[in-house]
Amino acid sequence: MDLPTPHATSNGGRMTNNKKGMEMSTTSPLFDEWVQAFDGIHPLVDIGCAWGKNVFEAAKVLANTRGPPAATAVRVMACDCDEAHLAYTRAHAPPDVATAFARVPDAPPAVTASSILIGEVLHFVEGHAIDKTLAWAHDALVPGGVLCLTAGTPWAKFVPGASGMCPIQAVAQSLWEANQGKDWPGSQGVNHQELMAGASLFNMPNDQLPTYLHPIAAEDLSRACERAGFEVLLKREQIHPGWPPASANNGRENAQVVARKVVRA
Repeated sequence: MDLPTPHATSNGGRMTNNKKGMEMSTTSPLFDEWVQAFDGIHPLVDIGCAWGKNVFEAAKVLANTRGPPAATAVRVMACDCDEAHLAYTRAHAPPDVATAFARVPDAPPAVTASSILIGEVLHFVEGHAIDKTLAWAHDALVPGGVLCLTAGTPWAKFVPGASGMCPIQAVAQSLWEANQGKDWPGSQGVNHQELMAGASLFNMPNDQLPTYLHPIAAEDLSRACERAGFEVLLKREQIHPGWPPASANNGRENAQVVARKVVRA
């Protein structure tokens, strides 16, 4: 495979190769929680690594705080369902980073992990499949291991118009509100390509946008983590630092949850 060249978006992100929008322009807002959970033995795992932004930075932090790895040690595992993303990551990663093809929920990696980051992925997944993904994560983590989740909420603005309104956000919020009482109120999903016809999101072509996006509130993720047997340590909603200021809405644009696998006596 020829090594791909990521194409930049106007907000500093990079278009993904699998037609799922973009890799964020910053590391995850839960990056510190993810990396600090490293136990020195089992790898940090990034599900949906894209072009490797979180992975490369995690390897750098571990090198600075833990020293150089043992010759064959894998301290970070980069997982993605796109081979171009994995090829790019392998070509640019230090030796303690491994790559693995993975697609949740049906083809997760076979790994025992210190901590798992699933950032900006679950909003591409239907509710029942998210539950299955969280069950896998619970099995894959060591006792006391940490799961870090971020996803777009019903209040995320993608392309605010002159009035400040965003057609995607309006549809997502209406869908979510109409299905209150369900485990996953937004699971019916929103088609970005249809709603964005004739417009541009961060200079990306329309076919770069997802045809299914599941708006997820932090409370939806938190409840699901508890159903899967996790203890929720953090539940919040705020704008993702990788989005431009114009996308801010009400301070609830990105759902962020940190959960821990409970240590059983």
